[in-house]
Amino acid sequence: MDLLSWPIFFSYFLWVFADRSNFLNLDYLISQHLRIGVDTFYSYGLLPVFLQHVLFAVFGRGYWPMIGCTIVVAILLAVFWSMFVRSVSNRWIYLLAVVAISPLLLGGVNPNFPYSLVELSMLFSLLFLLRGRPEVALAISMIGCVSVPSLPLLLTGLLVLYLVVDWWSEGVRRPSVLLRRLAPGIATYAVLAVFLGTFFSFRSMLATALPVMGMKYYYVARNTGFNDLISFLHPPGYSFKYYAVYSFVTPVAWWVVSTLGLVVLALFAARTMIRNRKPDPRHAIVVFCAVIQVFFACFAYRNEGEHFIYDPVTAAGMLVAISVFPVPRYRKRLLILFACIGLMAQASQIRHSLSSWKETSPSSLTARLYAEPEYPSEMAHILQIAATQKVLLMSNATGVHHFYPKLMPVNSWFLVSGLMAPPDRERVLASMRSADVIVEDTVNPPWFIDRDPEAIKEVRGMCLTEVTKHFQIWWKTPPDGAVCKANPRQTPGNAVANLER
Repeated sequence: MDLLSWPIFFSYFLWVFADRSNFLNLDYLISQHLRIGVDTFYSYGLLPVFLQHVLFAVFGRGYWPMIGCTIVVAILLAVFWSMFVRSVSNRWIYLLAVVAISPLLLGGVNPNFPYSLVELSMLFSLLFLLRGRPEVALAISMIGCVSVPSLPLLLTGLLVLYLVVDWWSEGVRRPSVLLRRLAPGIATYAVLAVFLGTFFSFRSMLATALPVMGMKYYYVARNTGFNDLISFLHPPGYSFKYYAVYSFVTPVAWWVVSTLGLVVLALFAARTMIRNRKPDPRHAIVVFCAVIQVFFACFAYRNEGEHFIYDPVTAAGMLVAISVFPVPRYRKRLLILFACIGLMAQASQIRHSLSSWKETSPSSLTARLYAEPEYPSEMAHILQIAATQKVLLMSNATGVHHFYPKLMPVNSWFLVSGLMAPPDRERVLASMRSADVIVEDTVNPPWFIDRDPEAIKEVRGMCLTEVTKHFQIWWKTPPDGAVCKANPRQTPGNAVANLER
C-alpha cells in the first residue's frame, strides 16, 4: 500500500506543512531547553517525543528517520494481524478477510508517529488479552498512555476492571493476588514515568500524563461539538446520489456498520459473561472495543479523518465478535459482508493515490518530496526574499524552517491560540515584531494571527503585496512600486483591516 501510494508516503504537504512538521519542531524547542508542556504547549505524551529525539540524535533531524519508524510500524502491524488472526480462528476465510481490508487495518498511509505508538499499544494489548494474559495486556497498554493519553487510558481502565472482576470471580479474594496481577502494569507505567520525568522534567511528565491540555482546546477553545464527525458521515452540500456512492467508496458505510455491529454484538457478549459469572477474554474484547468505539464517536472524534487511527481496533473487535456470534451458521456470512464493505471502502484511497501520482512531483526545492507544481516556484520566490530580508513563514505547521534554514524559526508547537502557552505567545509575537516580511500559509493557516489581538495588530500594520495559491506575503516596508492589497481571507480581524485600508 505504501509503495502504491508513494507520493503520499513522501508528501511534501504532510512532512512540511502538516502535523509531522509540528512534531519535528518539538526537537528544536527541546534544544532551546524549553520544558515540554510547561514552557511550550504540548498535549500528547512524552514517549514519542523521546524516541524522536533519540532518532534525530543518531541519524539527524528530518523525515527519513520518521519514515524508518513508519516502516517498522508497518512490519509490527503485519506481525500483529498474523498473530491475531491465528488466535481468533484457524479458518482461512478470516485471513482472507484481513488481507482484503488491510489498508483499513494499518491506520492509513503515512500515519502520525505518536498515534502509531497508540495503535501498536492498543492492538497488542488486545492480542495478549485474547491469549489469556491480561497482566501483559495491561503493561502494554501503559505504553499507549505515555504516548497519547486519550483512548489508551480508557483501555487501561477496562483492563484493570477485567482483572478485578476476574480476581473476584475466582473466590480466593486475597488482596496480594490482585496486587500481583496488577503489578506488571503499575511497574511499567512507574518506570516510564520516572524515566521520562527525569529526562524532560517531572513537571512535563505531570502536564502530559492526562488529556487535560487537549480537552481544554477541543472542548473550550475550539468547541466543535460533533461537526467533524458529521462532516465525515454526511459532508454538506451534495445530492442523495452523491451520498449513496460516497458512503460505500469511503470508509463511512464500513465504519457505521462496524460501530453498530460492535454495539449489538457487545450486548450478546456482556450477557454471556454475566450468565457465566466470569469474564472471558473473547467476549471481553468485544465489549472493550464497543466501549472504545462509542466513546470515540461521542467524545473524542475531534479532527477530520481521525477515525483512521482507531479503525484497526474497531476491526479487531468485529473479527472477534463474528467469531463468537451465538449462531454459528451466520458467522461466515457476517464475515463476508464485513470484508466486502471494507473492500469497497478502499476506492477513495485508490483515487487519492492515483491523483497524487498525477498532480504532485518531487524537486530539489521541495526536499525531494512530492508537491503540487506551484510550490517550487513559490518557495523559490520566498527564499529569494529571505536572502535580503528577515522572513517569518507563519503556518499552522511550525517546522517549515527546518527544510528552509533561511527562514526564521517558529518557537511554538502550533500557531493556534488554544494550543499555545503564554510563553509561546510571547515568543511568536517577538518574532513577528522583528521580522521584515511575514509569509502567511493560506492552506493550513495560522489561526493565531486571525484571532490574537496583538497578532492582528502586527499584521494590520503591514502591506500585503502578493497573494499566490498557497501563500500571502506581507511587508513592513514594501518594495518600491508595490501596491497594498486587501486581504482575501475572510476573518473578523481581516474584515476590520480591509475596511480601514
